[in-house]
Amino acid sequence: MDPQERPSILAVFRQYYPETTVSEGRGEWQKILCPLHPESRPSASLHRERNRWSCFACDIHEDSLDVIMREEGVSFSEARGIAAERHGAGGQGVPHGAGGQSGRTVPGKPGPAGGGRKVRPRVRRFPSDWA
Repeated sequence: MDPQERPSILAVFRQYYPETTVSEGRGEWQKILCPLHPESRPSASLHRERNRWSCFACDIHEDSLDVIMREEGVSFSEARGIAAERHGAGGQGVPHGAGGQSGRTVPGKPGPAGGGRKVRPRVRRFPSDWA
């Protein structure tokens, strides 16, 4: 899933943790109080552009869909649906019919279009104990 399809970490934080204050700055990691445990000094950081947050006391590192999954107790695909419904993001996937050619070969079918190099089997020079 493309990171642009995920809802903003700030929007998700405002929904689930309205008491958490995030400054209006952009760019680097911003220190915040972790919403998961009581504290008086910030032990967590949030990065808007990377769409992630981390708490060093809890040893947790999440993006917006991870927060939805944990808070709602749902799977990844269910979290994408919730994100699409509430935030207008996360519900998009690979479009149907987005064809492409795989580099993998299928038994009985010709190999990659590039004519890939064949590996020649070789005889080992030295015997091994595990063979």
